[in-house]
Amino acid sequence: MPQGGSEAEPSVATLARAAMTRGLEALAAPSSAGAAISGLRWLERAHRLVPHDPNAALALASACLAHDPARAATLFQGVADKHDIRQAWLGLAAARLRLAGPDNAAEPLAVVLSRYAFTPDVMPLAQTIGCRPGSPGWCALRPDGGLEIHVATPRQSSAAQVLLDGAPVPRATLPAHWQRGRMIDVRIAGDPLLGSPIRVDAIRRLAGCVEVHDGGVRGWAWHPGDPETAPVLSLLDASRRLLRRFIADTEAAVADTGPLARPRSFWLTRIDLPDKPGQVHIVGPNGKDLPGSPLDPLADESAHVAAALQLGQAYPAGQVARSHPTERAGPALRADGPVPARPIGADGRKRAVTVVMPVRNGGAVVLACLDSVLAALPAGARVLVVDDGSSDPGVIAALNRLARRRKIALLRHPTALGFPAAANAGIRIARGRDVVLLSSDTLVPPNWLQRLCEAAYLSRDIGTVTPLSNDAGILGYPDPAGANNLPDQAATTRLDRAAQRANGAGVIDIPAGNGFCLYLRRDCLNAVGALRADLFAQGCGAENDLCLRARRLGWRNVALTGLFVGHPGGSSFADDAAPLRARNSRIVEQLHPGYQALINEFLAREPLADPRRRIDLRRWRDSGRQWRQSAILITHNDGGGVEQRLLHAISLHQAAGRRAIVLRPAETARGEPAVTVHDGATDDLTNLVYAMPQELPALRRLLRAAKPEMLEAHHLAGYPPAIYDIVTHLRVPYDVHVHDYAWFCPRLSLVGANDRYCGEPDLQDCETCVADNGHFLQEDITVDALRRRSAAFLRAARRVVVPSDDTGIRMRRHFDRLTTTVVPHEDDAALPRAAASATLAHRAGSRGRPRVCVVGGIGVHKGYDILLACARDAARRDLDLEFIVVGHTIDDARILATGRVFVTGRFDPDEAVRLIAQQNAGLGFVPSICPETWCLSLGNIWRAGLLAAAFDTGAPAERIRRTGRGVLLPLGLSASAINNTLIAAMRAIALPMIESSGMIASEAS
Repeated sequence: MPQGGSEAEPSVATLARAAMTRGLEALAAPSSAGAAISGLRWLERAHRLVPHDPNAALALASACLAHDPARAATLFQGVADKHDIRQAWLGLAAARLRLAGPDNAAEPLAVVLSRYAFTPDVMPLAQTIGCRPGSPGWCALRPDGGLEIHVATPRQSSAAQVLLDGAPVPRATLPAHWQRGRMIDVRIAGDPLLGSPIRVDAIRRLAGCVEVHDGGVRGWAWHPGDPETAPVLSLLDASRRLLRRFIADTEAAVADTGPLARPRSFWLTRIDLPDKPGQVHIVGPNGKDLPGSPLDPLADESAHVAAALQLGQAYPAGQVARSHPTERAGPALRADGPVPARPIGADGRKRAVTVVMPVRNGGAVVLACLDSVLAALPAGARVLVVDDGSSDPGVIAALNRLARRRKIALLRHPTALGFPAAANAGIRIARGRDVVLLSSDTLVPPNWLQRLCEAAYLSRDIGTVTPLSNDAGILGYPDPAGANNLPDQAATTRLDRAAQRANGAGVIDIPAGNGFCLYLRRDCLNAVGALRADLFAQGCGAENDLCLRARRLGWRNVALTGLFVGHPGGSSFADDAAPLRARNSRIVEQLHPGYQALINEFLAREPLADPRRRIDLRRWRDSGRQWRQSAILITHNDGGGVEQRLLHAISLHQAAGRRAIVLRPAETARGEPAVTVHDGATDDLTNLVYAMPQELPALRRLLRAAKPEMLEAHHLAGYPPAIYDIVTHLRVPYDVHVHDYAWFCPRLSLVGANDRYCGEPDLQDCETCVADNGHFLQEDITVDALRRRSAAFLRAARRVVVPSDDTGIRMRRHFDRLTTTVVPHEDDAALPRAAASATLAHRAGSRGRPRVCVVGGIGVHKGYDILLACARDAARRDLDLEFIVVGHTIDDARILATGRVFVTGRFDPDEAVRLIAQQNAGLGFVPSICPETWCLSLGNIWRAGLLAAAFDTGAPAERIRRTGRGVLLPLGLSASAINNTLIAAMRAIALPMIESSGMIASEAS
């Protein structure tokens, strides 16, 4: 439901940064209970504003460590699981130590000691946990290669045995050799110390990216396992001979590098490079190329020089040109340029296939991929694994075993060359055969390869074929944006079975294929050539370039929509993929101007929308077999109380054996009004989108097939008018659940001019109000037409359910002969009683000013302007009063600026009561200016043990009168009078009177 506005995403980020700054400043102030509480609540607000921001989570977790280690542990664990950073593991160890002692904290501390360089701040925690009784001690690696070894009995320290990659090495000589190793084992009497084995490869791992810039090379690098140490980099020529060493020591802000990253930039100008550099390498201390290396600093310049010379030959000086070039000369190939009518180089001869799988480490993910490939390999097909410098002993050993058993052919690169170079090596070895480039973090279903091959030869001009996947850009399923569940082998097989049944062997033309699983016909490869390893380094974009080159030679790139390949991820082939992807995207656009526009045009046309929907329909029918009947629930997308009631209704229907089908309003990619269909409250069937009214018959057929027994209309605002036709043509009994007044007020909440309750005037005044102030419906309809349509719809309903008597009275006032049934959302009498007056009095004044708690998303109709005016009045008169908004408002910055309001940020429904109780408030306040139909916030205020104040209108007033659990204020009361009443209500002497019977305040109070 619109509430008068919402925060735009940039302003949310800005508010979160401001909240973090205030919280950290308060915590850094001279120690006091008030500063600590203030700091904590500001950090809590920052986290609620940006719940997925790891920096906000880390700051809040650190602040919670002393007083709430359980919350701190949850926050630290969440960041560690997603981002794997030292501060999260260290914080988790500290939280677990407080919660359950050193044994419970050993595991996260071992991660810190094993994968990160030692820093002195670890010492206290390491001594407490690592030298606990029964533990042999702990170890860590310093940035200079020296070892920290601490044991329970100091004299045992000299007896420590140190092994570098399994070979004994004296501690004194370790600093000279450690960077060439992978693991360091430290043992006392055969027992490993906490932190052993030390992962040298993790500590010295180099993250970064490099690109050509103005004839030189620029980039950034840092050691995530040793962020304090500036990386020492080397410039090598094409033969990997050392040209110079340099240090990346200028800290820089780089996007997509993760929380608390410490990237350091560098720039080598043309003067720093050889006169004719050709390809150069930028490598770290371990000799591995940075992502983006190798590269040719002068390649772009050379290409443009060649293009200029070509133009010079086409238009010679001193004579008339013999002919004009047929198209613009130059290194760039327009992505949307004309293509030949027939593919150049096509011979149509069907060939055998080799699956080329570049691998670099990847652990169990790679082995699972190989298992799935080998389990479904047809006769005549081969698997060629190109091991691109793996250092994982488990992967190396497993590949050796498979090669010995002749399950795979194996090619090894002693050092990592990158995905394009590894793929090219496989393509060369597979001479004369078609090739499937397969990422080593995929899972393939049965008969995948046969189907790819058949699709490739459906037409003479098909050059590449790509299946659908959960993570495949424009080929993503179910959502092309990529926010899809990660499938295991069983889920991959199920999704593939649905795709095959839905779409068969059909193909759709696409701008370019995707390298996670790319079938390449050999005649196409012979014409187009190999991947550009010279430009794309480790990958990310090389296959796009190849497919666009093929397109320019008349070859088609197609998607096989009846095949689904899982892409769980987890392979370490492309370290720092996000920066490399951004860099290589720029290169693709330079080589093929208009490529991004081509992708955007493809997405706007939605050629894959129907195949995706057919898969969803297949899965929809499969999941529907378990239900004999269904119930259809129509609602909106705006959450709030309507969504909570919807979830309750879904649970009731499912318990009664009915499938709960949820309809929501939507738009197609072309901006057409639409209706989406969902199986229950949440599902991943995101493609059941039906444009209205043209696809109304198809939607009706889908719903009828589900055997609906009944229908619930919770909200019809936001829908096109065709929604009424759906209900009518289904011919099932339906109930209308009234959540607001959209049935007779196009502004939904009876708030008119000047953002005040309209008083429900006659029809003509309502028409004028809507004409002057606009409405929130998705159709152009008069108030009179809306009411006549609603009257007919309500009369035909089996029941019109209202949550309160007040709501029923207002509905009947506007619809003659309407019968309503009151079904409260909850039993107020069963809610906890308010705390004793003495407790409330103490709560109100125990810490700073007495607080009034306001709950929910506070927009205009929920009383934002009232709350703002009260806060300003409290500041102007320096009243002993402040407000806490448990939730959010339409303009947090404006209301926070009063200095008398704090806003926690959004919360989940199950957090509400706990969060209200934490605010130490003396009273709850419902400032809604409209007559609410129920008000879930009021129930949560009571559950938290507070009495409530509200205006004398709507269901809140009805509920307070009935229970006597609050104070009522006349609608239209001034801000100063409201504040006076709230202060009086929080005084201990007034509380018994409030609790005994509802009290109505007046202007005099």
